[in-house]
Amino acid sequence: MGATFDAPDGAVLIDPNYCIGCGFCIQACPYGCRFLSPVTKTAEKCTLCYHRITRGLKPACVEVCPTQARIFGDLKNPIPDDPIQQFYQNNLVTALKPHLGTEPRLFYSGIDKEVR
Repeated sequence: MGATFDAPDGAVLIDPNYCIGCGFCIQACPYGCRFLSPVTKTAEKCTLCYHRITRGLKPACVEVCPTQARIFGDLKNPIPDDPIQQFYQNNLVTALKPHLGTEPRLFYSGIDKEVR
């Protein structure tokens, strides 16, 4: 096991106590979302506010978005009226770089082919 791990609920997290700050995961990240913290000198990435979602709250970016452009939820949730289920079923959505086999769980609607 490395410093990057999958939490039991599927979130990809980085253990700062295990990270040595080598930067290999930053270079290898196909999404360009990891960075080296100038304070801790360890790799970091967006956790979708893991500390919030484990308490049943939405990520801060979803909660404060003034245009409600972000939706957060569990696609395995069988509730048909769930906003994420409705959006996923009624819109063309895609993940970034699915061909890399990383099993992305973040989906986008309306992105250009060049971005994928």
